Amino acid sequence: MIHSILIGDANRSSSAFHARLLQQAGYKVATAHDMTAISAQLRLSVVSLVIAELALPEPGSGDAVNLVRRVATLRPGTPILVLTSSTDPALHRKARALGVWDISTKPTVCAELLSLTKNILDAVYPEGSDFSVNCWRSRRLEG
Repeated sequence: MIHSILIGDANRSSSAFHARLLQQAGYKVATAHDMTAISAQLRLSVVSLVIAELALPEPGSGDAVNLVRRVATLRPGTPILVLTSSTDPALHRKARALGVWDISTKPTVCAELLSLTKNILDAVYPEGSDFSVNCWRSRRLEG
């Protein structure tokens, strides 16, 4: 099974780097550079994992609360891995309390990103589980 990952990062070079790294590891990857684009991607495709910066541009506020709510509304149950340059423990606690699966501080260590991605996907979609059934359930919850 090939997992599909959505990367949300306002820094285009950072998202391109992460996308290439994950594609080389065998994942299907899409990128988005603001909350509006993340919403569009979540509406158009089923994703196994969202990897995103906490503060994404959006009219209004693009903080962790909005990111988690957007993903939870459009793709219930989809795990979120946050990549952030913020070292503020209060912000990390807030993100975790909202349901973020894990947090990695930038600059990204390639091995760490690959390991976190694999661990999250293995935990959420155990070997032998039917990803298509999980996707169907997500779509059913939406409508």
